[in-house]
Amino acid sequence: MAIESEEEFIRVVQQAERDADENLSTYKTKLALLALLGYAVIFGLLILLLGLVGGIVALAIVSTSVLLLLIKKKIIFAILFAIWTIARALWVRFDPPQGYVLTKKEYPELFSVIDELTDQLDALKIHKVILDRNLNAAVVQHPRLGIFGWDENTLIVGLQLLLTLSEEEMRSVLAHEFGHLSGNHSRFSGWIYRVRMSWQRMMEAFEHQNSFGAGLMRKFFNWYAPQFSAYSFALARKNEYEADAIAAELTSPEIATKALVNVHATAPYIDTSYWQNYFLQADEKSEPNHAPFEGLKDFIRDNPLARTEMIERIKSEMQEKTHYADTHPSLKDRVDALGALPQRPESPTKNAAESWLGERYQVIMNDFDKEWLAENAEEWKNRYEYVTNAKDKLIVFAQQEADNDGVTGFTDGDLWHYAYWNNEFQTSEQSLPLFQEYQKRYPKDVDAAYYIGVIKLNAGDDVGLEQLKIARESANLIEQATKIGYAFLMEAKREEEAETWWDESITRNEQHVEAQHERDNLSEKDTYKSAELSEEQKVTFKKLISDHPKISKAWIVEKVLTHYPEHPVYVIVFKPKGINLASAETLQQQVADTLELGVEFFVICNAGDTKKLAKKLIKIGDVI
Repeated sequence: MAIESEEEFIRVVQQAERDADENLSTYKTKLALLALLGYAVIFGLLILLLGLVGGIVALAIVSTSVLLLLIKKKIIFAILFAIWTIARALWVRFDPPQGYVLTKKEYPELFSVIDELTDQLDALKIHKVILDRNLNAAVVQHPRLGIFGWDENTLIVGLQLLLTLSEEEMRSVLAHEFGHLSGNHSRFSGWIYRVRMSWQRMMEAFEHQNSFGAGLMRKFFNWYAPQFSAYSFALARKNEYEADAIAAELTSPEIATKALVNVHATAPYIDTSYWQNYFLQADEKSEPNHAPFEGLKDFIRDNPLARTEMIERIKSEMQEKTHYADTHPSLKDRVDALGALPQRPESPTKNAAESWLGERYQVIMNDFDKEWLAENAEEWKNRYEYVTNAKDKLIVFAQQEADNDGVTGFTDGDLWHYAYWNNEFQTSEQSLPLFQEYQKRYPKDVDAAYYIGVIKLNAGDDVGLEQLKIARESANLIEQATKIGYAFLMEAKREEEAETWWDESITRNEQHVEAQHERDNLSEKDTYKSAELSEEQKVTFKKLISDHPKISKAWIVEKVLTHYPEHPVYVIVFKPKGINLASAETLQQQVADTLELGVEFFVICNAGDTKKLAKKLIKIGDVI
């Protein structure tokens, strides 16, 4: 049975947990066999390909007449095509991790710690170390031979993490990551951990290939990878506890706990108190008044979390329960397993970046600052211009409202901007009547309902819940609307209503997911009809198609939708122009990327893997 929902995934995980509790040895045997199934399919296909090639060569040597018969009946071409497509599918390329590469020669202090920990743990060799901007660390295995392995192990360390943690805490974090690759604890767990990552990566890789062979492999891995991920979940979670225990063993339970608490409590503090305020400068200044990472270093040193706020943050994090969203247990469960009391983090006198990056510490800071400023220059400029323009327009709108004794004469666009910008730059009280005026014009508008609902609930008025029910009709707003409504009801001690609200939202979200899946996929099993187009659309589409350099002829059909049929999805079937060396899949992508129809549409070619579907649609469609 394929895993197609979160509930089904959790059901398989819970069954795996029961199996592990009842008989760990039997569970591991089942898991090993399931892991080997993936290898069996891959190498089975490889052997089949080699057998086909060998058979063809043998036929050519033994019997020329049989070979000529295979050629005459075009059987040999079918065999060779099958070999080619499946071989192409098996030769999956995985992009190696990219980033700021650190070398042993330039950063001896860091590599000394890495070598010491990997030797103590008998861990796999780290081939490359990359520094990125995040407040995190990870070991990524990149298979240099695609599905056939030969992994290159890359340690990725976040500069923000190095700036936040002391050398001892950072050592604990690295010990945890290397613990997943360790050989002196559970080799089986480590193998399953790596296989789990490999199959997930494989599934993602086949998602981006369009050949026939890749389609077969995709079907298998779309079924297999979630099954393996779910059944191995119990062991993967156990791996996290084992990696924590390794970190405690190589440092101490207190240091391992302090590192965990620090990351959980400090990360959101840095995000809200530093980065959000840093970006807010763009509302007033055309350029930042200081470099981002240099400023972050000073912020962490000079603005430690107040004791009371830190305690509140730790309490909040410790209330989170372990769930099935990922294999990492909750902070409370991890701290309990380490057996140490929760440690209150303190700003280090000397952070890990200063300790391990040595003389090149400032060089790295300068490089990261330059890179960040270059990448964000356009976004910063756009934000500054947007805020400046909005505030200027607010003055104009306010004068216009005063002169006309109200906003009844405002266009829809001006009224919306007046409400939205008041909410963003002035106060919610000023924006509420404007959103309400807009809602009078468009009673079912989800965005207006969302803002009215939030403003009402913030004022303690549960009328806002009715507004958020309207907002939940939007796939883009349902998550925020659900959380806000649930938090309001829980705070009001209306727990039963809160659970009902949550359950209703889950059901509605499932419908959104189904609708999106319906709009994102095409198959021969779907129902199609002649496209319902306005005369203006027909003229526009016809001109765009006739002017396209890669289209000789095209047809258009409409997909019959169960959800939101008022927002149609069209399919353009085209016959390529001239001689093309590119594959049908490449041509499809090129046409899709260059056609701007102003509607939702798919593009398929009347050749390649979509030939059969194209033939069906041409019979239904209209020439454009």
